[in-house]
Amino acid sequence: MKYQVGERVNGVINNITDLGIFLTLPHRHTGLIHYSDFGDNWLRERNRYQKGQELHVVIVHNRKGKLGLSLKRVNDSELIDPKNQFSKTKEADFAEVLNDTARDAHKEIEKLKKVLNNN
Repeated sequence: MKYQVGERVNGVINNITDLGIFLTLPHRHTGLIHYSDFGDNWLRERNRYQKGQELHVVIVHNRKGKLGLSLKRVNDSELIDPKNQFSKTKEADFAEVLNDTARDAHKEIEKLKKVLNNN
């Protein structure tokens, strides 16, 4: 699996070093949240994390298969998630698309309720 810049993923911490936090991502890939992602607070911040902890991160670069990750940029609108179904929706159309999605979800929920009630 090839990860793309902007993609949001969950990973599990497998090591914490002076360089940063190493995560294991799905499909046995690894990435690094560089200590600079924490600014001047790295020495204090690193104590908040532990091996085995799951984090939600964003891919900030993919150079020769080495993944750069970020915690602080997860909500950065400049990093568009290529797997987000709404990322190419124009701002003017967003409300309509959102309403359509909510309507479709409601219909699906009603179908599932009927299936559950019949069992």
